[in-house]
Amino acid sequence: MRLLGFVLPLMAGTALAATRVEELTVKPNPAQSAVEIAVSVERGTFDKQSCDVLVEAGDGSPAVRLTFAPGGPRTATVRHAYKKDGTYNAKAVAGYGCSGARNVSVIVGAGAEAKAAPAQPGPLGCPAGWYLVPESVQGARYSCRPNLPAQALKCEGGTSYFAEGGVIGCR
Repeated sequence: MRLLGFVLPLMAGTALAATRVEELTVKPNPAQSAVEIAVSVERGTFDKQSCDVLVEAGDGSPAVRLTFAPGGPRTATVRHAYKKDGTYNAKAVAGYGCSGARNVSVIVGAGAEAKAAPAQPGPLGCPAGWYLVPESVQGARYSCRPNLPAQALKCEGGTSYFAEGGVIGCR
């Protein structure tokens, strides 16, 4: 019975450490037409399975599946060219082997920079450069996280890139 008391919390901790969709970025945004959509996942220490994420550009084009292999890169990108001007809702939705979803509003077209009003903090709104953490929303309470770069910084002098708790750098 003592062993069971030890194994159950261990199993619960492992389940909580599963791979999840961490971030979705679209660059440039606003854009003239072509963008790079980047999806990042966060892996748990004991997670040893592949994770599929479906990426939808929001313009009716077919979804693209990204597969994150164990021990592989945490970020994958898709290039997409929008055919018409407008505002689109790009989505990253977890499939087999992971959980979570993210979405980003994308403004496309001539003069897109003029159309893009800076995001203002307020009810369910995060400032420019930040995104709303969907699972944090509880009525008027919510959290925002910074949009990390689509690719790791190029670190030199024997240092390596890190991204922890909204802070990035080389150490």
